[in-house]
Amino acid sequence: MYLKNLLNITGLLPETNKKKSAKFSFFADTGKNAHKGSRYSIAAFLLLMAIGFSGCDSTGSVGDGLIPAEDQVNKTTLELNEDQLQVVTTNSFSGRLQRSAMGYIEDPAYGTINAVALLKPSISRVQVDTIRAGDTVSLRLAFSTTRYGSDNGPANYTIYEAGRVWRGNQLRYNSEIEINFSSPVAEFQVTDEDSLEVELSEEWVNKFRFFYDLPTTERDSVYRTQFPGLAIVGDQSNQRIHFLRHAQEEEGAPGVTRFIVYTEADEQDDDDDGNGNGNGDNGNGDDEEEFIAQPLDLRDFGASILRTNVPVYDDGFLLHNGENVLMVDPDLPKSELRRRNITNVKLLLTKQNDVELTQPAIARPELQSVRAHSFRNNPADLASELFATNARFGSSFDEDQNLFMINITQYVLNEVYGDIDEGPLYLSLQSINGFLYSGLFYGLDAAPEKRPRIIITSVD
Repeated sequence: MYLKNLLNITGLLPETNKKKSAKFSFFADTGKNAHKGSRYSIAAFLLLMAIGFSGCDSTGSVGDGLIPAEDQVNKTTLELNEDQLQVVTTNSFSGRLQRSAMGYIEDPAYGTINAVALLKPSISRVQVDTIRAGDTVSLRLAFSTTRYGSDNGPANYTIYEAGRVWRGNQLRYNSEIEINFSSPVAEFQVTDEDSLEVELSEEWVNKFRFFYDLPTTERDSVYRTQFPGLAIVGDQSNQRIHFLRHAQEEEGAPGVTRFIVYTEADEQDDDDDGNGNGNGDNGNGDDEEEFIAQPLDLRDFGASILRTNVPVYDDGFLLHNGENVLMVDPDLPKSELRRRNITNVKLLLTKQNDVELTQPAIARPELQSVRAHSFRNNPADLASELFATNARFGSSFDEDQNLFMINITQYVLNEVYGDIDEGPLYLSLQSINGFLYSGLFYGLDAAPEKRPRIIITSVD
């Protein structure tokens, strides 16, 4: 339901995080590749038919001889050069994702990150009919178990009013939203809690109530254009980033981030519930006020994420999900490849872990996959296309070698046997889901077995 609502609101649906690699099939992606790989597909089909008929006349087991001998298998390494590899800045969307980052960290490996969570409560009277004078409003924060940084004690946060009106579907990485530091709303600390409730200031509640009580004919438009919402800012001493949940990560997780309106129960409510006497007494002889808690969902949400002081490496490709991608535009020897029976093609990237191991105290969201997109026509907005389009190729990961292997067999077959240029491949990390993933990959000056390269397998 969350993703459906996200699509309705933004018009874009983020790529689902897939940890398993996509498997190649002759019959996959038929809509896009029917024409381009047609000659190869027909040849493969006829070959399979011939094998089937020959199996009927054989006195041995069906399938004997289908696996080629070792001396019939050829593996060719296609080296890539600097003209075929380029890091491209994309700065994707950082609003209305499954999570919102908040906090501050100076990561020697990947740069300084300042993430400010932005939240705006709903004004739906379906959930809360009215907010009366004396009502209180709290913000219930639900945290992901994944954190970025060091667990060296409590992390301090301050909630302010945002400095201007923003919209979640327009927020992008490395695009700053101003903060009204003269208007603090609340303070809180976080250690390893999965949720936390913070009461907001009476002054802010009164501002919010003014918009909530506007006449129906104008309240929505005025609220949308004039109410800036809240900004959650982490103390720079924290060296930690937390991630607010806007969707259930797993069954049994303690809800999502939302506001809660507390209204004092009136006398009739006390009489009806059987727990009071209608005079403010809670039934135990204590003169204690009782409140009704009414949840209020988020109308809009996102994060303002800035990355600065990014280190410069002598060799390699530094990638961040949501911020940049590696464009690979291989120069394939098509004439030579047409003379081969290509069975498998993999694009290999090796991750450098040395830079992370030098700061063992910093925990980072674990990078588990690299995706590949391709577009036959250059997108006018590459970031939007990468965000809204399913990746064409996934990857598998060899932990022992820190090696990501992307199966691009169909891409190469279409390039070799087709009539239309496939365009370059765009490699991105994991997915755009609110977590911050980074990785440094070996470049062209590394040892041959660690450089970016393409391995083409064929049989005689």
